[in-house]
Amino acid sequence: MTEINAHAPATPPLGVVRCAATGAVVLAVNFALCWAATALNAFPASHMFVALFTTAPEASGLALGIGLCAALAFGALTGALTAMAYNLFKGLERR
Repeated sequence: MTEINAHAPATPPLGVVRCAATGAVVLAVNFALCWAATALNAFPASHMFVALFTTAPEASGLALGIGLCAALAFGALTGALTAMAYNLFKGLERR
């Protein structure tokens, strides 16, 4: 009888660009939802999230524009850093 030695395939590295794009989209959508909640006065604490990205008045169109740009940039940075850190710790994966 032949011994079968099945090894689990190695986990491929995360794509840095794909994670950056994902982070940018998720943070921008989250920002837009919080901005809308602030503009509609639907959720009182949402203005605090908007204030993380801009100093413009929270319910203004200027805050939406500046905040979306900042959210896209910081979301992309966060996604890229997450992918790079994940790939850096490949050696910690159980074999």
